[in-house]
Amino acid sequence: MTKNTQADKPFMVRRGRVDSVNLYEVKENELDLLENGEEANLQLNFAIFLFSLSFSGILTLSSATFKTPLLQQGFLFTTIIGFIVGTYLLIRWWIGRKSIRKVIKTIRDRISPDSILEVEESEGSQPISNIPHNNDIVKPEG
Repeated sequence: MTKNTQADKPFMVRRGRVDSVNLYEVKENELDLLENGEEANLQLNFAIFLFSLSFSGILTLSSATFKTPLLQQGFLFTTIIGFIVGTYLLIRWWIGRKSIRKVIKTIRDRISPDSILEVEESEGSQPISNIPHNNDIVKPEG
């Protein structure tokens, strides 16, 4: 039977001291707006794709000769629809991007910078827990 040397080694935990932690409360509607941020990025990706498609259509229409008018109308239709939908998605992305920044600023403004400075300057503040604050290696019992 072989002996597992990994299990015999003591588990070591290293801890560094943190002076303070800021906790921000977030409302449910703010979480919904932040969650929709990924949808805004998807809108930007589709807008870039549609603009690329429409500019390719413009170049094709300006440089190619078509044997049938139906093929030329297909390129024209694709170019116009790509430009219109791409513009719409770009505007939606721009509006969504601004609302996310505004929500994050609102959440961060709940703790004013003045109150953070007051806590740091006060000497009578008590730590939340009685865990020793040192940078030594802590070996758990067991």
